[in-house]
Amino acid sequence: MSIETKTEVHETLQWFVKQAPTIKQLFTEDVDISITDGETVIEQLLSKEIAVQSSKGRKLESHEPIMEVIRTNKVKTVNVPAELYGDPFQAMIVPIHGDCGEVIGAIAVSKSTKNQSKLLQVAEHFAASSEEISASTEQLAESASEFSTYIKHLTEAQSEMSMQVENTTKILEMINSVAKNTRILGFNAGIEAARSGEYGRGFSVVAKEITKLADQSADSVNEIRNLLDQLKVKVSQVATIVKETLEIADNQTSSINEISQTIQHLTDFAEEIEDMAKKL
Repeated sequence: MSIETKTEVHETLQWFVKQAPTIKQLFTEDVDISITDGETVIEQLLSKEIAVQSSKGRKLESHEPIMEVIRTNKVKTVNVPAELYGDPFQAMIVPIHGDCGEVIGAIAVSKSTKNQSKLLQVAEHFAASSEEISASTEQLAESASEFSTYIKHLTEAQSEMSMQVENTTKILEMINSVAKNTRILGFNAGIEAARSGEYGRGFSVVAKEITKLADQSADSVNEIRNLLDQLKVKVSQVATIVKETLEIADNQTSSINEISQTIQHLTDFAEEIEDMAKKL
């Protein structure tokens, strides 16, 4: 559509200029309102949130977004980075039409995106941190699971050790029984040697050695039994410690899994915040 180029300001544009303060109050943010005809900025209400100087009366250049809106008769949204004016802001530019539908100018409403940028940075940082924590927690959960498995193997080994101690005790009882019978055999052999007089003298020596061996065996059995009793106590203590450690490991694994799930939820939530911040 053609652009009206009159020396006087079109009455429709005059109405927009007059209503600019009211339009400004429609926004919760402190926005910048700029109104132009086809060539010049005819009004601008500045925002305290955007560090730009008034351009009222400035002649528009052909490459400006506002001129593109006037030429194409299409609404345009422009994001201005902080590098240009010190503060980032977003401008929505809408063409203004005359009585016959021709484009006679445009109105631009600009709002600061400083808080949006900060929110986006915080959301991105939070999301990145949550992902790192989640990864670390998963590794910790794997380590806790491996530790729990190791403790279970240790429990099995402790149970086998207890069984071996019990089996050794049974063997000692058998040896002790053999020693008692051997002692009785030696005692009887000594009696028979005494009865045989001179002829039983050699047999008497053998009987004494048998009795001596039986006594040594009995003493050794007692010593080994004492050691096994002490070993039983130690094994029992180890069993208690292993059981408590296994319970702690299982509780830690469960707690770490819960923490991991919670952190995953936080990560998902952070990503949602990041997406929302980008859409603001």
